[in-house]
Amino acid sequence: MKAKKFLSILLAVLMLVAVFTACGGKEDKNSSSAADSTKSSKTESSDPDASDAGEGPEEAAEITIMMDGDNTPNATNLVLDKLGEMTNTKINMIYTPTDDAATKRSTMAASDTLPDMFRVINVVTEAQEYADAGLIYNLAGLEDKAPNWFKNAGELLNQVPANKDGAIYYVPDGQLGYAYNLNIRTDWLNNLNMEMPTNLDELYDVYYAFTNNDPDGNGKKDTFGLATDSDPRSFDSIFGAYGIPANKNNIVLDDGTVSIYTKHPNYLEAIKYIRRLINDGLVEPDWLTIPPMDKFGKMWNGVAGAMEFQCVGPTNNWMPGRYTEEVTPTFGFAVIEGPDGSKGVSPQFANITGGWCIAARTENIDACLRVADFCCTDEGNDLLYLGVEDVMFKWIDRDNGEYEYLGEYTDGTKQRAEGGFCYSWLCPPAVNCEMRCFNAQTREGVDLAHENMITEGVVDCQDVLQTRSDYGSDMDSVISEMYVALLQAGSDDELQGIFDEYMKRWETEAHGAEWEKEITEWYNANK
Repeated sequence: MKAKKFLSILLAVLMLVAVFTACGGKEDKNSSSAADSTKSSKTESSDPDASDAGEGPEEAAEITIMMDGDNTPNATNLVLDKLGEMTNTKINMIYTPTDDAATKRSTMAASDTLPDMFRVINVVTEAQEYADAGLIYNLAGLEDKAPNWFKNAGELLNQVPANKDGAIYYVPDGQLGYAYNLNIRTDWLNNLNMEMPTNLDELYDVYYAFTNNDPDGNGKKDTFGLATDSDPRSFDSIFGAYGIPANKNNIVLDDGTVSIYTKHPNYLEAIKYIRRLINDGLVEPDWLTIPPMDKFGKMWNGVAGAMEFQCVGPTNNWMPGRYTEEVTPTFGFAVIEGPDGSKGVSPQFANITGGWCIAARTENIDACLRVADFCCTDEGNDLLYLGVEDVMFKWIDRDNGEYEYLGEYTDGTKQRAEGGFCYSWLCPPAVNCEMRCFNAQTREGVDLAHENMITEGVVDCQDVLQTRSDYGSDMDSVISEMYVALLQAGSDDELQGIFDEYMKRWETEAHGAEWEKEITEWYNANK
């Protein structure tokens, strides 16, 4: 019953954020069907032989799929074998590190060697360029060959710039990203006789105690408060305590201009608080250079006591196999209130900037559509997320999302080596296996994070504007450089000068002022 209630809440959130996604608050024909994109995918058939009923089974077609991620699955593994069996295909998987994916796609596009199926993030520039160059397949008219996949995308298909004049070159996942939680180890709080913090002063005290007061009781000074890296969302709740939706979010300023979140009037006050944590040694000492997986490792190995991240990791996906301590840690979620009563985290919106294309050069379009359609069912996504049923895991109570891993696959490293989890974003349903299998605490954490998203005054147009497409990387680069320069400044007295210098560069050299003009006009026309 709790699982069904959680999914109902999630669907309601998806419907709500679709309004923000389309046009900063306007409700129109392109933003009203987020609910359609999250309906159950069990009603349509994904039988690999359905299109050739009466003709006998066809020979398995060979296709190549390119995915990216930070895991290391074996080149051949149980999950890919099972996926091929279920879809009557032979799958060659190109699995590349996320940081290299865009470059690899560009190289393959230049030589017209794109794989049969591949994921695209930039729906304005990349997807449009591929469509204009005739490199990706126009799927219009083929919807009946992958009914689950197209139904999942629903009206979001119409919001993709490349899908104009009735064409379908790009199929968005339509998933609502997880908002962040401030995950804090409650076992450490108990060891130190401390309560869950609720404001910035209490938060500092917790991080100080986690760093200096031996929270794990081993008699050594070998812990610190917060696991961080160079992403501003490492301090998401702190920015939220100052009313700031971090992470590239756009906000409406007092004069009606739409601009980047760094122009929020409280931005430098948040920076000062973060600087204090860094300068007092209460966070990851290598925050500037540490890779994400190494940051996670500080939580797994019992070095850090808190992390700003989707609770799905610490309280669900990492339980218990990722943790190395003899006793598995326990967590709670803090909501931090700022000086003026502000609180919250960066918002997440129904996503059109993550989705899939099929190469025009494919010789096996039906096989590609079979794979896409099967992966977009509960059964398919269960396979990609958990692994092969009764070999790698078994259901305990499927209706309530309860399962257990089997044998050696209780070790997360071995489960992923055989393909578990690594391909779970291959044409996924909007309500995916991960969501359906959350434990009770994680459901509560996801609901809490969504309830605390900062949405008032936030404008989201998912990078569909031309200036953002042309100059987005330049704008982001300047903001990232400024963030590091501010945190590494010699004193707080230097912050305003550094801020002014970088924001001037952002407005001129990176064309931020042009983007402000375009997005403000877009917002006023669509609000």
